[in-house]
Amino acid sequence: LLEPLERGFGHTLGNALRRILLSSMPGYAVTEVEIDGVLHEYSTKEGVQEDVLDILLNLKKLAVRVHTKDDVMLTLNKSGIGAVTASDITHDGDVEIVNPDLVICHLTDANASISMRIRVQRGRGYVPASARVKSEDEERPIGRLLVDACYSPVERIAYSVDAARVEQRTDLDKLVIDMETDGTIDPEESIRRASTIF
Repeated sequence: LLEPLERGFGHTLGNALRRILLSSMPGYAVTEVEIDGVLHEYSTKEGVQEDVLDILLNLKKLAVRVHTKDDVMLTLNKSGIGAVTASDITHDGDVEIVNPDLVICHLTDANASISMRIRVQRGRGYVPASARVKSEDEERPIGRLLVDACYSPVERIAYSVDAARVEQRTDLDKLVIDMETDGTIDPEESIRRASTIF
């Protein structure tokens, strides 16, 4: 809630902040995944209910808070019947999984197991996997699956401008911002950062 603003500044600030929050906020996202026994994203893994594409889509929803500016490699090893969740991911003290209840896949057999390595990188906005491939000459290892990265911690933002009153003046604007984040950043802190960028 920002008030009082001169008439017209509510929409000016609201639109600018909304665009900055959606496109320019830095965050962390899964960019690469290696799953043992999987060569490409169009395959399936025995004993796993979901196919590899569904697993990658679920991993895109992983919300990670990293306390360093470096890339992070996470590991996941699970066996036996049941759901594989983000809480099964092994990480060090610099990483915090914000949504540990996120279901990644389901193991359907007592002898089934899954083992994967997950790379998390820092960035801004949305970067498709095809844009991160450096050159066609540089071969990436078979089995390393690239994931489209949505780095922005802001999932949804809307604003409205209402009338504000200060003493006898009634021609002022009041900017109301409604925002939803992935939990890796406090909404108030994100407004502060967006204002600094602005």
